[in-house]
Amino acid sequence: MISHPVEGAIFALQKRALATCDTYQLDRIDRALDELLRNPSDASTPAPFRVRSAMGHAYEALERRKTIAPSISLGEEHADHGAMDHGYPVVEIVEWLRAEPGISHAQRVVLQALAHGDDAETLADRQGLPVPRAREQISRARRHARQLWAASAGAA
Repeated sequence: MISHPVEGAIFALQKRALATCDTYQLDRIDRALDELLRNPSDASTPAPFRVRSAMGHAYEALERRKTIAPSISLGEEHADHGAMDHGYPVVEIVEWLRAEPGISHAQRVVLQALAHGDDAETLADRQGLPVPRAREQISRARRHARQLWAASAGAA
Protein backbone atom coordinates (compact mmCIF):
# COMPACT_ATOMS: atom_id res chain seq x y z
CA MET A 1 0.00 0.00 0.00
CA ILE A 2 1.37 3.39 -0.97
CA SER A 3 1.13 6.07 1.70
CA HIS A 4 -0.41 9.46 0.90
CA PRO A 5 2.89 11.40 1.12
CA VAL A 6 4.62 8.95 -1.24
CA GLU A 7 1.64 9.08 -3.61
CA GLY A 8 1.76 12.90 -3.59
CA ALA A 9 5.50 12.84 -4.27
CA ILE A 10 5.02 10.41 -7.16
CA PHE A 11 2.34 12.62 -8.72
CA ALA A 12 4.56 15.69 -8.33
CA LEU A 13 7.51 13.93 -10.00
CA GLN A 14 5.35 12.61 -12.83
CA LYS A 15 4.02 16.12 -13.43
CA ARG A 16 7.59 17.40 -13.52
CA ALA A 17 8.57 14.66 -15.98
CA LEU A 18 5.74 15.59 -18.34
CA ALA A 19 6.86 19.23 -18.30
CA THR A 20 10.50 18.59 -19.27
CA CYS A 21 12.25 17.36 -22.39
CA ASP A 22 15.73 17.32 -20.84
CA THR A 23 17.10 13.77 -20.70
CA TYR A 24 19.22 14.52 -17.63
CA GLN A 25 16.16 15.73 -15.70
CA LEU A 26 14.15 12.75 -16.90
CA ASP A 27 16.91 10.44 -15.68
CA ARG A 28 16.95 12.18 -12.28
CA ILE A 29 13.17 11.93 -12.01
CA ASP A 30 13.28 8.25 -12.95
CA ARG A 31 15.84 7.54 -10.23
CA ALA A 32 13.84 9.58 -7.72
CA LEU A 33 10.69 7.61 -8.55
CA ASP A 34 12.61 4.37 -8.05
CA GLU A 35 13.69 5.54 -4.62
CA LEU A 36 10.15 6.48 -3.65
CA LEU A 37 8.81 3.13 -4.77
CA ARG A 38 11.43 1.20 -2.80
CA ASN A 39 9.71 2.27 0.43
CA PRO A 40 6.10 3.09 -0.54
CA SER A 41 4.53 2.79 2.91
CA ASP A 42 6.71 5.40 4.67
CA ALA A 43 4.40 8.23 5.81
CA SER A 44 6.85 10.06 8.06
CA THR A 45 7.90 12.80 5.60
CA PRO A 46 5.54 15.15 3.72
CA ALA A 47 5.45 14.89 -0.06
CA PRO A 48 7.35 18.13 -0.93
CA PHE A 49 10.28 17.15 1.30
CA ARG A 50 10.20 13.60 -0.01
CA VAL A 51 10.43 14.90 -3.61
CA ARG A 52 13.37 17.14 -2.76
CA SER A 53 15.16 14.34 -0.91
CA ALA A 54 14.61 11.80 -3.69
CA MET A 55 15.78 14.28 -6.35
CA GLY A 56 18.89 15.01 -4.26
CA HIS A 57 19.73 11.33 -3.95
CA ALA A 58 19.16 10.90 -7.69
CA TYR A 59 21.56 13.81 -8.35
CA GLU A 60 24.22 12.14 -6.20
CA ALA A 61 23.78 8.84 -8.06
CA LEU A 62 24.15 10.55 -11.42
CA GLU A 63 27.24 12.44 -10.26
CA ARG A 64 28.80 9.15 -9.11
CA ARG A 65 28.07 7.75 -12.55
CA LYS A 66 29.92 10.70 -14.13
CA THR A 67 33.05 9.93 -12.11
CA ILE A 68 32.90 6.27 -13.10
CA ALA A 69 32.36 6.93 -16.80
CA PRO A 70 33.00 10.58 -17.66
CA SER A 71 31.44 11.94 -20.81
CA ILE A 72 33.74 13.41 -23.41
CA SER A 73 33.11 15.56 -26.44
CA LEU A 74 33.99 13.82 -29.66
CA GLY A 75 34.26 17.10 -31.53
CA GLU A 76 33.14 17.91 -35.02
CA GLU A 77 35.41 15.36 -36.74
CA HIS A 78 33.56 12.50 -35.00
CA ALA A 79 30.07 13.94 -35.33
CA ASP A 80 27.67 11.53 -36.94
CA HIS A 81 24.80 13.51 -38.35
CA GLY A 82 23.01 10.38 -39.45
CA ALA A 83 22.27 9.09 -42.86
CA MET A 84 19.07 8.69 -44.79
CA ASP A 85 18.07 5.08 -45.31
CA HIS A 86 17.11 5.13 -48.97
CA GLY A 87 15.43 1.73 -48.72
CA TYR A 88 12.89 2.88 -46.14
CA PRO A 89 10.31 4.27 -48.61
CA VAL A 90 10.34 0.95 -50.47
CA VAL A 91 9.77 -0.96 -47.23
CA GLU A 92 6.91 1.36 -46.32
CA ILE A 93 5.26 0.91 -49.74
CA VAL A 94 5.69 -2.88 -49.70
CA GLU A 95 4.12 -3.05 -46.24
CA TRP A 96 1.24 -0.82 -47.35
CA LEU A 97 0.70 -3.04 -50.40
CA ARG A 98 0.65 -6.13 -48.20
CA ALA A 99 -1.95 -4.72 -45.81
CA GLU A 100 -4.18 -2.58 -48.06
CA PRO A 101 -7.56 -4.37 -48.40
CA GLY A 102 -8.68 -2.32 -51.43
CA ILE A 103 -6.10 -3.82 -53.78
CA SER A 104 -7.01 -7.00 -55.65
CA HIS A 105 -4.66 -9.98 -55.59
CA ALA A 106 -3.68 -9.50 -59.25
CA GLN A 107 -2.89 -5.81 -58.71
CA ARG A 108 -1.00 -6.64 -55.51
CA VAL A 109 1.23 -9.10 -57.41
CA VAL A 110 1.98 -6.51 -60.11
CA LEU A 111 2.69 -3.69 -57.64
CA GLN A 112 4.88 -5.81 -55.38
CA ALA A 113 6.90 -6.95 -58.39
CA LEU A 114 7.39 -3.31 -59.40
CA ALA A 115 8.42 -2.38 -55.86
CA HIS A 116 11.07 -5.10 -55.99
CA GLY A 117 12.51 -3.76 -59.25
CA ASP A 118 10.77 -5.75 -61.97
CA ASP A 119 9.72 -4.04 -65.21
CA ALA A 120 6.97 -4.57 -67.79
CA GLU A 121 9.08 -6.99 -69.87
CA THR A 122 9.80 -9.19 -66.85
CA LEU A 123 6.15 -9.20 -65.79
CA ALA A 124 5.02 -9.99 -69.35
CA ASP A 125 7.46 -12.87 -69.58
CA ARG A 126 6.48 -14.23 -66.16
CA GLN A 127 2.73 -14.07 -66.88
CA GLY A 128 2.94 -15.11 -70.54
CA LEU A 129 1.42 -11.85 -71.76
CA PRO A 130 2.37 -9.41 -74.50
CA VAL A 131 4.40 -6.46 -73.19
CA PRO A 132 1.70 -3.86 -74.08
CA ARG A 133 -0.85 -5.86 -72.02
CA ALA A 134 1.60 -5.97 -69.05
CA ARG A 135 2.10 -2.19 -69.33
CA GLU A 136 -1.67 -1.72 -69.30
CA GLN A 137 -1.94 -3.84 -66.11
CA ILE A 138 0.85 -1.81 -64.54
CA SER A 139 -0.81 1.47 -65.45
CA ARG A 140 -4.19 0.41 -64.04
CA ALA A 141 -2.67 -1.03 -60.87
CA ARG A 142 -0.62 2.13 -60.27
CA ARG A 143 -3.63 4.41 -60.84
CA HIS A 144 -5.77 2.38 -58.43
CA ALA A 145 -2.98 2.30 -55.83
CA ARG A 146 -2.43 6.08 -56.11
CA GLN A 147 -6.15 6.66 -55.50
CA LEU A 148 -6.14 4.38 -52.45
CA TRP A 149 -2.91 5.94 -51.14
CA ALA A 150 -4.33 9.46 -51.49
CA ALA A 151 -7.56 8.41 -49.76
CA SER A 152 -5.68 6.76 -46.88
CA ALA A 153 -3.29 9.72 -46.55
CA GLY A 154 -6.25 12.12 -46.49
CA ALA A 155 -7.96 10.06 -43.78
CA ALA A 156 -4.83 10.03 -41.60
